[in-house]
Amino acid sequence: MEKRFVLTSGTGEEKADFRFGLLLNGNTIEAWQAETIRLLKEDGHQLVFVGINATCQKKGSLTDKLINYPYSRLLFRIWNRFIFKPSAKNPTNVTSLIAGASVIPLNTTVKGSSTYFSDTDVSMVKSFAMDFILRFGFNIIRGSILDAAKFGIWSFHHDDEMKYRGGPPGFWEFMKKEADNGVILQRLTNQLDKGVLLQKNWYPVIYHAYTAHLNQLYNESTKLPLQYCRQLQSGEVTETQSATKAKIYHPPGNLKMLHYAFLAVYRRISFHLKDLLRQEDWHIGYEDFHDNPDCLSNDIFQKINRSSRTTYLADPFIISHKGETYFFAEEFDYKKGKGKLVVAKKSEDFMEFYTILEDNHHYSFPFVFENEGNLFVIPECFESGEVKIYQFDTVSLKLSFVQTLLKGYAAVDPIVFRRDGRWWLLFTLKSMPSVHLYVFYAESLFGEYKPHFNNPVKSDIRAARNAGAAFVKGSKLFRPAQDCSAHYGRAVNICEITALSENSFSEVISKRIEPINRSGYSTGLHTYNFSESICVVDGKRYISTWYGFLHSLKKKISRRK
Repeated sequence: MEKRFVLTSGTGEEKADFRFGLLLNGNTIEAWQAETIRLLKEDGHQLVFVGINATCQKKGSLTDKLINYPYSRLLFRIWNRFIFKPSAKNPTNVTSLIAGASVIPLNTTVKGSSTYFSDTDVSMVKSFAMDFILRFGFNIIRGSILDAAKFGIWSFHHDDEMKYRGGPPGFWEFMKKEADNGVILQRLTNQLDKGVLLQKNWYPVIYHAYTAHLNQLYNESTKLPLQYCRQLQSGEVTETQSATKAKIYHPPGNLKMLHYAFLAVYRRISFHLKDLLRQEDWHIGYEDFHDNPDCLSNDIFQKINRSSRTTYLADPFIISHKGETYFFAEEFDYKKGKGKLVVAKKSEDFMEFYTILEDNHHYSFPFVFENEGNLFVIPECFESGEVKIYQFDTVSLKLSFVQTLLKGYAAVDPIVFRRDGRWWLLFTLKSMPSVHLYVFYAESLFGEYKPHFNNPVKSDIRAARNAGAAFVKGSKLFRPAQDCSAHYGRAVNICEITALSENSFSEVISKRIEPINRSGYSTGLHTYNFSESICVVDGKRYISTWYGFLHSLKKKISRRK
């Protein structure tokens, strides 16, 4: 369940929650729409008005229906009505959810494809003094009703509006095997498809299951109004009017539906076979680059040769301390199906790795940093539901537990850094490990970490998950982030953090690091770190191993139980 984080002004006065309304076609709406309303109410926002579409639609005769029926899209209509059953679209009665709000029927005038409201109804809607209205009905809306609430009427589009206008939602991204799927919350204007972008998130395309993909888009989009409300409350708002000139898409014709049916079956079979018969194999490498971040590819790096068919190395971190350089990494064991943390020293050419953390949990991403002359490691261990910090002993090459920094969060790839007198803790969550970025802050390294008001501060499959330690160049702060669109660990984006406070967070991508085909590990790259003159990265390929097959099979069987 999402937590509510109350933002107060400098005087301690709590910032006001919003009054909002709904435009519905009736008391029964889709499940994801009902969840959107519930999240807003749970966060403290007040539902005061519900406008119900009371305009009767003329029903043509049976003869007219038969003559004008879109037979070219017959298969899509059959599939959409009788076969396609995403749970997010389940009909949901919201009578109890909207109880307490004024429910008022609204009559409209339809001109072409546009819907207009009478001046009387517009004045009545304005009288409720709402901050915003969510549209879950009434089709295309134009006219003065668009200005009936302080921040306008908000509507969803479950596609990247710069590529796909029309619909069906997420369908063409699935068919074209796009790397990602944008979802927007927009403020409607009188210009069709020229709304003001309020919130835009990016999610992975689930290539092997369109129903699962659409469930993901709808269920995740329920959070967009809440995210934007928190931006409004914090005063950290950015808006842009869409300048899309994208093609308008329509429901697929019969031939395209046959194509879809073939793809759906083929991709489902292919996905499960590949999941069983091939496994990720990561490798790490390093190179002297004299503190030059332009040396960013994995084909020029000196690979660390290790002869093992049952393990691989990934997530490399490096740090120089008191004249010695230490190389930390995850060592994943196919037999055990989990990872442990290891370390090597540059004086030994990074050839001899020593185990520093291993138990029943899976460990990875050994984020290492220096504070007050000591080395500390914060590993990923989402299974524990905690973010823990360990101290590294450079003599014994062992880790000793120091403190739990944060409890109750299955944190993925956590990092910390000091900026503007505070310590900042950033991570994603296991539930969506590569999509939502969370920020916490504390006055000291071992202090109480408080959540950022706008959590998650970013929802973007292309650049949310951490890919290494944050670093400073000049006065600018950078954060390596994983691009997990298309597949896990696709590439690394170096993001410049342009705003960071308890109320604000923003960043822009300044550089991209991609794997090189000739490297031998050309499928992915998801870690980038450097210390002084040495840079470390990793690269991915696919191999087949007996132990990997058994591990994958075990996971599939456990999911079915």
